[in-house]
This record gives sequence, structure tokens and C-alpha cells, in this order.
Amino acid sequence: MVRVAAYQPGIYPRSEGVVAATRGLERGRTSAEDVASAFRADLSELVAVQRQAGLDLFSDGLLRWQDHFRPLVECSPEMDARTLVRWFDNNAFFRAPEVTGSISLAGSLPAVLQDLDGIPEPRVATLPSPYLFSRAAHTDLDRNALMMDLTREILAPVARALAGRGYTVIHLQEPWLAYFGIDGEDWDDLEKALSELHDAIGGTADIVLHTYYGDVGAVADRLCSLPVDAVGIDFVQTDVDELGSNWEVGLFAGILDGRTSPVESAEGTAEFAVRAAEALQPPALFLSANCDLEFLPQEIARRKLLRLGEAAGIVKERLR
Repeated sequence: MVRVAAYQPGIYPRSEGVVAATRGLERGRTSAEDVASAFRADLSELVAVQRQAGLDLFSDGLLRWQDHFRPLVECSPEMDARTLVRWFDNNAFFRAPEVTGSISLAGSLPAVLQDLDGIPEPRVATLPSPYLFSRAAHTDLDRNALMMDLTREILAPVARALAGRGYTVIHLQEPWLAYFGIDGEDWDDLEKALSELHDAIGGTADIVLHTYYGDVGAVADRLCSLPVDAVGIDFVQTDVDELGSNWEVGLFAGILDGRTSPVESAEGTAEFAVRAAEALQPPALFLSANCDLEFLPQEIARRKLLRLGEAAGIVKERLR
């Protein structure tokens, strides 16, 4: 029997209250405590929605993250982030990591990951994958050497600390591979980096490598050979018939579209998820949206989470 779980990783949209408080702080109209209170209210609301949806793992929605990299960059004295870069083909931007010296981690965890107040267990933590991190960075260094340094000095110790704090899934965001592709000679180095992460947490948490923003059908076999517990597929972009069968690794199925506002039907979504599970026969099935929900209005994101929970309930019944 396949293990089925539903959760939503990545960045969740902030409320108007948080946006207003943050802007007010920049203009001297609100206090730091006002901003903190607004963030606490957003987190409380997000946890409540995840509970209502019946999701299996709880995410903090990266509500305090400026982008996918900044908290990790800020905890390394030899890294900086200044240049704004467009986040793939979205109307969003991130500050590209810049390597200024030998990478090291100051402390055990970035500040935004140290406060667990209000986040129930079991938890999912979202991090950039080694490949994404090394390709998004501004550097003159060899990209694969940088990938290994970022893994050993930043990602592995952070993942180890998170696994020791009640996080049962370490979710690695990997849109770069799906959107831009990957050269043949880079696969071995990506495998080595993921092995470092796997060894760092020692089986105390599942590692999910989530590809999105592109069709990965042509490289599905190679993805499934990587040392991770599940591979994430953007089913808005990828045809399930391209993915082979008899997977030996778990499937993270991105079955809701995180970049469009229409809310999918629970029945249709569940029907597709069951078809994917029956076709691929993965040992574990994680259900979610295909990407972060940050591009949606918060109310639409909330409805998507509730619909995810409905669909997951149907899938669990049908795959029992």
C-alpha cells in the first residue's frame, strides 16, 4: 500500500496586514513589534488553514523569508545578496547570492528557522537545492565546486539541525533543472551533493527534490536514481506518460497550479493523482501544488490548500 501525505512547501502569500506593517516600519510609522505581531497573525492563520485542510505536514510558509536564499546568505559571513534578478518567468525577483570568500556557516541555523513557536509537528522545511543554489549565485568559481561547498558548509548543517528539531521532511526546491536543464557532466556532482545531504541527516528525515517550471520527462530516469526519498514533478508541465513505471523512489506530485487563480476540483485532482500513482507505483506519494503559492492572492492560496486537503482525502480512500 502506497503511503500518501499532503503538504504545501515554499513561500505562502503574505497578508495585507504584514505588507502594511513592513512598509510602515521602513517609513517610521510602525514598530518592529507591530511587524512581528503581523507575522505571528499570518502564521497562526496559515497553521489554522493547514489544520482545516487536514494536511499531513505543517509548513511555516517561509513567511519571514525575503526570497529562497536570503536567510542562508545572511548566516554566512562570506556571502552577500545585492543584485535583483527575475525569478524565472514570474513577476517576482530575488537577490542573487554572491560569494565573497570561503563559505562558512555562522551559527547552527538562520534566525528565521530558530523560532518554532506556533509551528506544530510534524513539520516540513523548505530549502533551495544544491543545484539551484549554485546556479542562481553570482560567482566566478566553478559552479559544481560551489555546489559542493554550499552543500557541505551551509545546506548539510542546516538540514541536520532541522531534522533534529522535529522536521520530518527536508524539501529541496529545484526549478533551475526543469527550466534551464542540466548538462550531462553535472549529474554526478549533483548526486554527490545530495549524498552529502542524505548522510548529514542520517535517515532522520525524508529528502524531497522538487522540480518545477518545466517538463522533466526526458530526464525522469536520471532523477529517480538520485539519493533522495522522493522526486517532485510539476504535472502542469510534465505528462505522466513520460515518466516510466515502477518507481523505486517516492513521488511528490505537483497537482494544483500555483500560478493560476482558478481552484481545481477535488474529484478531478484526486482522479489524476490516483492515475499517476497507479502508473508509476511509487512507494510513497506526496500531494501538493506544483510550485510556491506566493503568486496568488492569499484568499485564493487558502482555497487551494483546502482543495488540496479534499483531494488528498479522496486519494487516501482510493489507494487504501
